[in-house]
Amino acid sequence: MPDLAGVEESRRYADVPDQMSETKTFRGRSLEAVLPQIRDELGADAIVLRRREGLAGGVGGFFQRPYVEVEARGPLPADRAPELRNDAATTEGLASPVVQALVEQAAPFADALARADRTVAARASDVLAAAARGTAASAGLYGPQPNPAAVAEDVAAVAARTEAPDYATVELAPDATVTVPVAPVVPAAANQEILVAPPALPDRPRAAQTAEERLVAAGISAGLAADVVAEAVTHGLPFAEPRALKKLVRSALARRMPVLADLGPDRRVIAVAGPGGAGKTNLVCRLAAAYAQADHEVVVVALRVPDGGCAAAAELEPLGVSVIAATDAAQARRRLRHREPLICLVDTPALGAGAGKAAAELAPELRALGATETHLALPATISAAAADELAAALGPLGVTHVALTHTDETARPGAPVELAIRGRLPLSYTATREEAAPADPAALAAQLLP
Repeated sequence: MPDLAGVEESRRYADVPDQMSETKTFRGRSLEAVLPQIRDELGADAIVLRRREGLAGGVGGFFQRPYVEVEARGPLPADRAPELRNDAATTEGLASPVVQALVEQAAPFADALARADRTVAARASDVLAAAARGTAASAGLYGPQPNPAAVAEDVAAVAARTEAPDYATVELAPDATVTVPVAPVVPAAANQEILVAPPALPDRPRAAQTAEERLVAAGISAGLAADVVAEAVTHGLPFAEPRALKKLVRSALARRMPVLADLGPDRRVIAVAGPGGAGKTNLVCRLAAAYAQADHEVVVVALRVPDGGCAAAAELEPLGVSVIAATDAAQARRRLRHREPLICLVDTPALGAGAGKAAAELAPELRALGATETHLALPATISAAAADELAAALGPLGVTHVALTHTDETARPGAPVELAIRGRLPLSYTATREEAAPADPAALAAQLLP
């Protein structure tokens, strides 16, 4: 029985036709499993013509198992058997320099095949482990692959190339050849772009989508709503019960709302600006009345107001609040007569989205009056686009705060609230027709997500 553990060997005899003995192919998990089959069917004197190894089975190139395939035929009839050389001649021929040189030339092919097998096995192991995690983390030849399906295709392609390697035949003598497998060429990927998969986010409860939809319906943009809800899910739920998600979303939204802070007990000069109908004069009156009822000295300056401050005077003077009409800052200072009340409120002329030039002319007047704060009166009913346009037009005034007006006319003040968040402008007051109060982020968040 020929030795099958070494290099495959086949012999060709020109004087013996192939029809003399039937050639059969045997396949098994290992060489030890194939040899008994050959002995049982072809006898102990069977001639082995070729042996090859490969991979088969699996799904999509994964989980393949090795196999051994051997081609053999029965012994030739005694009258047609070729004359074999004696042992001395065979030993002398194999030891010749020519044969040794050919064997040395074939050795690199076998070494290359072994290295390729180890590389493919290691890469397949990395891909399988990365696929179990949901992302390919191997930094081998192919680099990280964020798409498991694409990774499977790559591994299957490599496996297909190595499953049936090419063979090179080297002639040792006129009547003998040695067939060695040639290792497949694995494409290098040195210039392949490395894609890093984003971090996996925690599972979202069903209530998260509902919270997003309600915030969007309240006027918050889809991007901000998704970000706030994601913050609550990622960093809030680990410390609370799932049923507390709505409360967590409200808290996350409230934390993003800047509000009045560090006012101190000192004097304040507050200018209120905005378009016609925004409720700026009503806000001035509500603030003046609140401070007056607390026995604070309050003065209102009606700067270039169309009615000269008559409406404000009729409401506030009975409360002890002085209303001064003026056409510019110099006239207002003369009429103040060096008075420095604790609260000085400046009501400005109406400035809309197209009043950029008028806003630039009004800015030095407010500085001359010593305005330390400029509050932009935004109706709670305003749209996001209109709010952005108005804020840009009144930019020359140096707006420092956003005051939310007409809050009794809608329950969805998301647009002006988001403008304050994006512009990092503190929300100062919320005002209805009857009263005004410092903005409460928690109350606004509860209103936006009831």
